[in-house]
Amino acid sequence: MFGVEFCQPRPARAAGVEAASENEGSLSVKHAPFSAGSVISLLARSDQLTEAVAALRDRAAAATGATKSVLLELDARSGHLHQAADPTDDQQRQHAWLGEKGDAALVADVLSSGRVRQVALDAGTAPELARRLGTAAAVLAPIIHAGQPLGLLVLGLPGAVPALEWSDRVVECADAIGLALVFARIRRGAALQHDLQGLVVALGRSGTPTIPLERFESFCADVARAMAADRVALWLHDRRGGKIDQIASSDPVAQGDVACVLATDPDHVVAETLRQPSARLVGAPPDGRTDSATVAAPLRGGRRALGVLLVQGLSVQPGEAQQTLDLVEGLGHQLANVIESTQLLDAVLRTRRDLENAFDSMPDLVFVCCQDGRVSHVNQAVVSRLNRMRGELVGHPISAMVGPRFAEWLATPDVGEGGLTPARTAEIEDEVLGGTFLVTVTPLADTSPSLRGSVVVARDVSEERRLGAERAALGERLARSEAMGHLVAGIAHELNNPLQAVMGHVELIQRSPRLSAPVASGLRLVYRESDRAARIVRNLLVLAGSGHVRQRPVSVNAALRRALALRALACRRAKIAVTRRLSESVPRVAGDAVLLQQAFLNLILNAEQAMEGRAGGIEVRSSYSASRKLVSVEVRDSGSGIAPDVLPRVFDPFFTTKVAGSGLGLAMTLRIIREHGGDVVAAPRPNGGAAFTVHLPAAPSSKR
Repeated sequence: MFGVEFCQPRPARAAGVEAASENEGSLSVKHAPFSAGSVISLLARSDQLTEAVAALRDRAAAATGATKSVLLELDARSGHLHQAADPTDDQQRQHAWLGEKGDAALVADVLSSGRVRQVALDAGTAPELARRLGTAAAVLAPIIHAGQPLGLLVLGLPGAVPALEWSDRVVECADAIGLALVFARIRRGAALQHDLQGLVVALGRSGTPTIPLERFESFCADVARAMAADRVALWLHDRRGGKIDQIASSDPVAQGDVACVLATDPDHVVAETLRQPSARLVGAPPDGRTDSATVAAPLRGGRRALGVLLVQGLSVQPGEAQQTLDLVEGLGHQLANVIESTQLLDAVLRTRRDLENAFDSMPDLVFVCCQDGRVSHVNQAVVSRLNRMRGELVGHPISAMVGPRFAEWLATPDVGEGGLTPARTAEIEDEVLGGTFLVTVTPLADTSPSLRGSVVVARDVSEERRLGAERAALGERLARSEAMGHLVAGIAHELNNPLQAVMGHVELIQRSPRLSAPVASGLRLVYRESDRAARIVRNLLVLAGSGHVRQRPVSVNAALRRALALRALACRRAKIAVTRRLSESVPRVAGDAVLLQQAFLNLILNAEQAMEGRAGGIEVRSSYSASRKLVSVEVRDSGSGIAPDVLPRVFDPFFTTKVAGSGLGLAMTLRIIREHGGDVVAAPRPNGGAAFTVHLPAAPSSKR
């Protein structure tokens, strides 16, 4: 291969180009050597650096007599050479140059050596270069800045030219072109970076801790305009849901786009980018075309991946791929900082709201006091109890909000070991707060041992004390009732034997044929009253709990039907309508059929007596709760109802509101049901009347 190689180091001076008259608005080349100052002045004053580069190319061509000149820029990521931006050759500059074997070796040698070389062109040594230039010879001048190759200046010559005639001028032009390229990149990068930083700052200026969706969409649209991209999309990582959602886009209705992908999707560009450490070019064509590139940048916070910024349809000039990636990655870092800051602020405010809600949800009265006894915070319970605004309480002494005894106890703290004030508790009845309170005072300290104040928690125990007194009274009543039960059971047993003897002898005497009519009538009266006395004794035995409950499967519906049948005639005579609503899904219960029938009969009798002289009816229902495994029986009437002062005593033995009642029916019903493991509840009905509800546990593995 014929060529001229410069073995001496490249001259340190730069080539020079002077600008033409301002009126002409173009650049002209002069053959005098350029000074460094003139080149810098030209680059600093030129608004269109492409015109300066074109003028430098023309000077180099004139110095060598070249008929054609081409400026190739190096893409640092792909290693390909691309024709620099040229309005006259848009189609050609999209493709890589000098990639064939001979040409690639020649270019690599020139760029690595940093020396200008003249070569003869033929199809064997540099076929692509010969084909593209169509000349006999070429000069290859490497363009290098700060030790890094930026590109190659190619000059096509009709024939070889002695090197001494053009070497200095070509070197100067190549150096000046390198400065122009670097300066152009810096200028474009700085302008774009300034615009993008302004967008990030504008995005972060929000009056709320969360950034509105429309602000993100506006940001994506502004980035797309600033970078001349087809589309910009922002994706955020939902860590709990294991997905990545597209929350904003400069083109929200892009065809074929999806709004959500799984974070583990191995094929989607967003999911793959989320796992990458830095920005990357996605789907670059094999021939190195960068007219429609996609740049994906992960958004990383201090602890985790936040999302992905996707810039699509971006035009990347040859040699500017790394600069574009750095720019998008820098934008991603700033955007990630904004997003993470808003997320952290939102989390802090949400936590504060949760704490405030928890503080206000506490039923106890909470006062947070400073060292001087003034209140700094109170919860909603205090506001509601004192019926005052929160602002009226904060800043005032706690002694003005409680009674004198409460205030005196707060003012005389106990002193523990080392002079520290321990937490203390007391029960205080306060007339200002209105009730009995269990008060706890806890010292409030910061990270240092010094005290900042105290926390006073007052829990209203008035109801607890009332319930405790009622429980004590109930326990005493139960004890008396149990003793009375034993006494009643003993008396009933003692009375039962003579009553049975009286009834037996009366029955024998009644069989005598020699009885006169008055005597027979008197004996019938004696037997009837003796039988009534025996029934009362049996009821007393059941009430005392001495009866024996046989545990057998019992059909509740069958017991109800038998009880209703016994009172059917009496209800018809009294013109009382009886309605049955018995569920067929009711299972059996374990117990005594006779006793359960008696309990249901007592409830029906009680409903009849409440209906005396009133129009209406009785309704009997049965139902089953599978979740609670309870059989329920409800007897409703439309009678006089239950007065509020009577309701607590309806099941008391011997308590009755009826003239002829014994007061044992409902008490006996309650006793029977409780011996079966159930309970009875009485309640007045809203529209008049009363309702008695029986709950019984279903028998294990019972069938209907």
